Amino acid sequence: MAVLNRDELLERAGALAGLDDFGDLPFCEALDAQLWALENESGNPPDRLPSLAQGLIGLLVKRLRLVEDRKRYPAIAEEAVVAPIFVLGLPRTGSTHLHALLGAVPGTRTPLQWEMLEPSPPPRQDSFAADPRIGAVQQALDARPNAAALQKIHPYGATRPEQCVHLVDWSFINSAALAAHRMPSYFEWFLAADHRPAYEHHRRFLQHLQWQVPGQWVLKWPKHVFSLQPLLSVYPDARIIWTHRDPATVVPSVANFVGSFRKMTSPLYDPVGFGAEWSALEEIGILRAMAARDAISDESRFFDIHYNDLVADPVRVIRAAWRHFGMTLSDEDAAAVAAFQSGNPKDKHGRHEYALADYGLTAGPLRERFSRYIDRFGIEPDRRRGA
Repeated sequence: MAVLNRDELLERAGALAGLDDFGDLPFCEALDAQLWALENESGNPPDRLPSLAQGLIGLLVKRLRLVEDRKRYPAIAEEAVVAPIFVLGLPRTGSTHLHALLGAVPGTRTPLQWEMLEPSPPPRQDSFAADPRIGAVQQALDARPNAAALQKIHPYGATRPEQCVHLVDWSFINSAALAAHRMPSYFEWFLAADHRPAYEHHRRFLQHLQWQVPGQWVLKWPKHVFSLQPLLSVYPDARIIWTHRDPATVVPSVANFVGSFRKMTSPLYDPVGFGAEWSALEEIGILRAMAARDAISDESRFFDIHYNDLVADPVRVIRAAWRHFGMTLSDEDAAAVAAFQSGNPKDKHGRHEYALADYGLTAGPLRERFSRYIDRFGIEPDRRRGA
């Protein structure tokens, strides 16, 4: 049996799920692009391919179950996703903390880690806070070999808001696949691909989650910068919060974060080479997003938040964002945001330590590479961490 053969993976996933309908949304081309790159470029020896296959089979099982739920509960397809708020921008710009702060506002709905990893059957309001899947997901998260280190970099938890990666992973059009392995051909495919199907997967997942647990969606993923126009084609009433921070801080920080995964999973990991690879990826993403924004005539759809301002006064920043989008942050809402901020201060789980030199990077050349971005948005150096 060919370990990374698409037909074999589909057959094994169907046998595990007891299902055979993978749905009408396209995914095979994207899956094939990943499979070829994993087998031919990632440097994984043959004995590691079965474990990679298991991860892909898990996503295919998730897909089968989501499709089956949609057929079993036709009302899911009738759900309207209205005016979602998307937080995007370079990673390590305070977006994770901002997402959680926005999720503390009464009436908002953020996708939680547990319901994205284990979405079937659809979550229900009466059991949402005590669903048995919460404990199982938390146990799996805590069992990761680098769990404590990751908490310093990207706070996680089964009941915490999490980014959109798990809303699109079943489409296989997914930049997060590049974190674990070096796959240059998949990255080229990803850059040229039509991303609209990924956002149709995304929308259907939100319908699934909100069917019994409604709310105003607040979503976050830095990698939306690669596909801003397809996002807006699927969500024409979406509102965009764009977070900003000094690239000389951002790039080594994200290289350290993503590199912690790459180091565990890739036999080709080299920190300096990875620094060059990932800094180029972030540069391409932010340039694509800037070009997409230039093509959109309505600037009122965007609200820019600078990291230094968010750190200084998150309630003021969120109140300004709400006002920009024609909403009001009540005193009760502001108190909820302030309470979350008080309970989750910066470096709550320890300080994230990293150095540019570890990844072959220096501040001056990085700022020069990102100069168009820095100049356009008036990015200032970090006040808390020099670079």
